Amino acid sequence: MRSVVSPASASGLLSGKITPKTQFEKNDDVRNWVPQLSRRNIQGNQPIVEMLRSFAEKKQATPARISLAWMLHKYPDVVPIPGSKNKERIIENLGAAEAVLSDEEFSELENALNSLKVYGHRGLGGF
Repeated sequence: MRSVVSPASASGLLSGKITPKTQFEKNDDVRNWVPQLSRRNIQGNQPIVEMLRSFAEKKQATPARISLAWMLHKYPDVVPIPGSKNKERIIENLGAAEAVLSDEEFSELENALNSLKVYGHRGLGGF
């Protein structure tokens, strides 16, 4: 079994909690250096956030839970390790185990994700 840290999801981008207007703490917030979280890339990735929000509403779940459920379905031998300093976010993330995706739902989500451009890919200098 492998584990993976998912900083974009855990930082609030895919949950919709991070917007182009979000101000990170200047001194000790690592999100200041995450390419996906530059203002330009947050704005560019809003179609992904909106698609996840819409999908989550249909499943009566949160976008964060759908993001983690997608990862759990796509990579069954990987354990996602979302980080948080916030108790409510930790509880929300644990609920991803309840947001099970059927194969049909997974395909629908996968096709929607594959049709959207991702801005700020890690490792590609996405600023």
